[in-house]
Amino acid sequence: MSSTAAQLLQPTRILLDIAAKDKNDAILEVAAIIRADPDVLDYGRLCTELIARDELRSTAAGYGVAFPHARTDAVREIIIAAGRSQAGIRFGDELVHFIFVIGTPREKAGDYLVAVGTLARLLRSGNNRAALTQAATPGDFIRALAP
Repeated sequence: MSSTAAQLLQPTRILLDIAAKDKNDAILEVAAIIRADPDVLDYGRLCTELIARDELRSTAAGYGVAFPHARTDAVREIIIAAGRSQAGIRFGDELVHFIFVIGTPREKAGDYLVAVGTLARLLRSGNNRAALTQAATPGDFIRALAP
């Protein structure tokens, strides 16, 4: 994984067992991990924008992965939280097992594209997704994404 994406994905920002069954609840459950992060300036607005973006067009990206995201002034720096659902959560027609919530300052669109592009490439690999499914700890989850 690129150093940028690796730095953004920290063990404290990973939820291995999403309890929610509905996509909006799941997005909010994963976002709750970063609620108190100093880079989150307005948690309520971030959540509103994450849900609005997914309602506009599904953030499911294939391979059982979704990237709910917002380009917003509600965050100071790009921030990522990840969640896993063994059972899967419906995002439209797709069953999603991995949710990566991403908040990006409006002026850092390039950083967002690099981080999402890196994650999307890694998650296309069936071996990487299997390793994420098997990860017992947040550290294992991050290591599963390392090249």
